[in-house]
Amino acid sequence: MEMNQSNLVYRFLEHQEDIAERLHALSEESFAFGSPWTIEQFEGTFEQSNLFYLLVEYEGELIGFLGGSKVHLEAEVYTIVIKTDFKRNGIATQLLQETKKRLREENVTELFLEVRISNEPAILLYKKSGFVPVGVRSNYYSNPREDAVVLKCEL
Repeated sequence: MEMNQSNLVYRFLEHQEDIAERLHALSEESFAFGSPWTIEQFEGTFEQSNLFYLLVEYEGELIGFLGGSKVHLEAEVYTIVIKTDFKRNGIATQLLQETKKRLREENVTELFLEVRISNEPAILLYKKSGFVPVGVRSNYYSNPREDAVVLKCEL
């Protein structure tokens, strides 16, 4: 899909928003084996003060999000989801850059994430975004069972 990047809006999720179904639908579409989280699990995260969602909207439509947590000087990315029609437009890269910028403003110094060891496109994206491998978590994923590469980025 051809798009005007200047029409992208990044914003943190406001806790009172009723958006769990939309996050779940995007996640369901994005993951090869369906969403790893239920609608109820998304809802359960909204009131946890250490968790955050950075949303990306295009012309008022939710087209992606990054979910993570923040504790003191460290943060972790749990998921990055981009709507299928908008993939391969650099949105995931921009979402990571915007997240890093906002976390630096909150004095976070390190950002971590895990990724399936077989997900070479994602690993390449993360390395281009400044992440380096720091470990492996054996049998971290299910459906199918697979190791995770742990990546870290200094902010």
